[in-house]
Amino acid sequence: MIKSITSVKVTGRRVILRAGFDVPLKEGRGGKGEGEELIVADDTRIKDVLSTLKYLIGQKAKIIVMSHLGRPEGWDKSKSLRPVAEKLAQLLNFKFVEIVDRIPSYSVPHLYFFAQDITKQDHSGWSKKISAGNILFLENLRFYPGEQQNDEEFVEVLARFGDVYVNEAFSVAHRKDASTFGLARKLPAYGGVNFIKEIRSLQKIISNPAQPFVFMVGGAKIDDKIETIHNLAQHASQIIVGGAVANAFLAAHGYEIGGSKVSDVPLARQLLRSYKTKIVLPVDLVTAPNPAGTASLVKVDGVKKAEQILDIGPESVRKFSGLIKQAQTLVWNGPFGLFENPKFAFGSKSLAQVFASRSKGKAFGVIGGGETVEVFDLAKVSQFVDHVSTGGGAMLEFLAGKELPAIKALEGK
Repeated sequence: MIKSITSVKVTGRRVILRAGFDVPLKEGRGGKGEGEELIVADDTRIKDVLSTLKYLIGQKAKIIVMSHLGRPEGWDKSKSLRPVAEKLAQLLNFKFVEIVDRIPSYSVPHLYFFAQDITKQDHSGWSKKISAGNILFLENLRFYPGEQQNDEEFVEVLARFGDVYVNEAFSVAHRKDASTFGLARKLPAYGGVNFIKEIRSLQKIISNPAQPFVFMVGGAKIDDKIETIHNLAQHASQIIVGGAVANAFLAAHGYEIGGSKVSDVPLARQLLRSYKTKIVLPVDLVTAPNPAGTASLVKVDGVKKAEQILDIGPESVRKFSGLIKQAQTLVWNGPFGLFENPKFAFGSKSLAQVFASRSKGKAFGVIGGGETVEVFDLAKVSQFVDHVSTGGGAMLEFLAGKELPAIKALEGK
């Protein structure tokens, strides 16, 4: 069982908070490029950590925030966490300061950003110098090779910054990194408020879900979702399939899919053999020669070789909606079309609205994966879903019944 950070006294102690701040950035404040003018494009993952942060601030802990951003190869200014630190300071109404050689003496709440390489010399003294209730924010952990290698020496470097560890980065719970696994084994370790909420919500799906249980799966690839499909199929009443994942099933049935994105048709055949009575496919589709071309509505057997499948049609929406409206448990991972293009967003947005209307009371609804969350934000219905998972890959692995390293490290305590 994972202990919550709210169960331990942290006043005056240095608490390392591993956050999941892998957020999108965009040019702003003049847009000069080269990384120096980047700002946060979507602060959802930052806001997800506020419950734990505000608890630690209220308890007068000294908070050391660690995270990664993107997949940098070495030190890359465009992947600096400075814009994230600035946004967090803004959300908390803290004064943002980059530490160079001293900490300001005036006593207002501060977020101190430390941009220097913490492996060149021991910089952990800064974590002792900050005032209680203040934050020391370190630079991108993936600037260091030791992070993803779970290198013991790098774990030691990180451990010098704190007395207590709290994980609030469920999005990387499936990674055996220094900051998510090694550090949790090194220090007294706890789960953050949202981290524990994630586990409880997902555990509800795989332990004893209320029936009927409908699992909706879309997106681009089937291979990274097959284990989840296998595991949830044991409990699910129906598995509704859309997006490019559905293309593989349609091809497995022998339907023409034209130039549509598709992968792993043999996997789709295998799933059809195992769960033929549970898998529900589209009955009509929206196609076009390319995303910029003229769209056409066709039945599943009417796709032309020169066309691409880019959305589901209204009959499919009606069919899927009927199943969603009967469900007591709902899970959705992966969009059902090229929703980024307004011409092909109808299917995903319509189903998101039905899904949300069924959640919070009538059924227990969970969504996860960055693009799925984008669909619900686009439809303006995210707030009506019971649980919005911050981790796409981590959510899929948890629902597949796999043991996640970060959870294992916390349970070991």
